[in-house]
Amino acid sequence: MAKTTTDTVQQFKALREEILAGVIKPFYLLFGKEHYYLDELCRLLQERVVPAEQRDFGQLVYYGADVSASQVVSAARQFPMMVERQLVMVKEAQMMRKVEEIGVYFEGVQPTTVLVVCYKTNNDPTRTGRNIDKRSSFYKQAAKVGVVFESNPVPDYRVARWIDGYLAEEGLSIAPDAAALLAEYAGSDLQKIVLAVDKLRKVLPEGRTHITAPDIEDNVGMSRDYSAFELTKALSLKDAAKAFRIAAFFADSPKRFPIQMTMAALTSHFLRLLRFHALLQAGESRAEILSHLGINPYFAGEYDTAIRNYPIKKTMRVISLLKEYDQRSKSNTRGEATDGDLLKELTAKILA
Repeated sequence: MAKTTTDTVQQFKALREEILAGVIKPFYLLFGKEHYYLDELCRLLQERVVPAEQRDFGQLVYYGADVSASQVVSAARQFPMMVERQLVMVKEAQMMRKVEEIGVYFEGVQPTTVLVVCYKTNNDPTRTGRNIDKRSSFYKQAAKVGVVFESNPVPDYRVARWIDGYLAEEGLSIAPDAAALLAEYAGSDLQKIVLAVDKLRKVLPEGRTHITAPDIEDNVGMSRDYSAFELTKALSLKDAAKAFRIAAFFADSPKRFPIQMTMAALTSHFLRLLRFHALLQAGESRAEILSHLGINPYFAGEYDTAIRNYPIKKTMRVISLLKEYDQRSKSNTRGEATDGDLLKELTAKILA
């Protein structure tokens, strides 16, 4: 049976443990927008299905642009030569024409074959791309004969928590402000986070396992003083001098700090404040709200101040302003204003 939970992180961990324990299913359909988990599962299956000394005979790896569905099915139905079990893997399956035609294989699954189809859905919002149709016969049959895993992106408000968990598995820890900086640097791109952590591991002094904000500043290229994280904090605390200083710095470096990325960070922050207000009104405790919204208790004081500075009506007004300025930044309604001018004007209106 396929795993059906929508929690990508937990589903990945459960699937990884199965594979490490030697519980291998005859078919895997791995797809979705978060490519890190797809790559990790493919790597793990390549390591575990066929022993290293047998891979010359028992492992076939195709790429979607270079193979047809009929070729994949033909390879999967062959009996393995000189090995007990073979792995047939299709990477970049989104490049195949009519990938769903692999579904004819389900009419006669070869018990000595493990067939893996890895289909990466486009995660760039500016581009379109096909996705696996969950209503299709191909998807439904895949769920019956093997494992279907959909890899969804980690929501932006959970990225810092994901970083904590990932580092814990790696035997490392990270300060909350450092995790926030790293999350801002990478967004929800988990592969980018993993690469940054690998880099940090190599430069940490021997024996040190704790990552601090200066480590991120020195080795990743983010600044505690000038970041979207610090701008949202300054706005939350109504620290006008700091907010205007950061906005001016961003205005002078539009390529490094594009207004759309800053607007996205501000919108995410104020939407979280609105949800905070809603959960308070629903009677949830402060601890429950922090957990529900993925807010590290280290930042609880900032949010306590923010909800006092921005009551519900004011929070909604800020969200309306953000929507207005986002539209202006993408159209000719801005007149002669630069992106920097818009950001400084927006900052003033939020603080008003």
